[in-house]
Amino acid sequence: MHTVIYNKLRRFFHQSPLKGYSVLLTATLMGLLILSSCEFQSNSTETVTSWPMLKDCSLHQQACEAKQAQQSVRLQISPKPIKVARMLEVDVQLQGINAQKVELDIAGENMYMGYNRVPLAAVPNQPGYFRGQSMLAFCTLDDMHWQVSVLITQPNNQVLVVPFALDTPRR
Repeated sequence: MHTVIYNKLRRFFHQSPLKGYSVLLTATLMGLLILSSCEFQSNSTETVTSWPMLKDCSLHQQACEAKQAQQSVRLQISPKPIKVARMLEVDVQLQGINAQKVELDIAGENMYMGYNRVPLAAVPNQPGYFRGQSMLAFCTLDDMHWQVSVLITQPNNQVLVVPFALDTPRR
């Protein structure tokens, strides 16, 4: 397969070298233009504030609540104990925080586990309550350390990141 493609490209460049190089140059410039526009395009004026990671609460046993001044973020994940590769119900309760959008981001700390961010929906008739589903990716490590972050976008374009620690031993 690779040989066939190589031979076709070689014939194309040998038959009309200027045309072949101009096509190659145009494709390269277009690719660079597309990549640079993705990299440098930023219409956002959002600022990000991160709270310290909450480590002294076990999400396996209970809901955990992070507090800063008059604000709090309570995270509940079920069923318990929390296991990898199983659908998880996620509940978030905000106090003193006005949210436009709430998301849950799960990142492996001791091993990259890919992008895992899900939106949480506002619970009707319950201001400050958000709900959704997520899943921890399967991992081959004996003990996996996670950072489970609640991302809150506020109306002033301020993004609040509230991280919680979670460990999942292989069972």
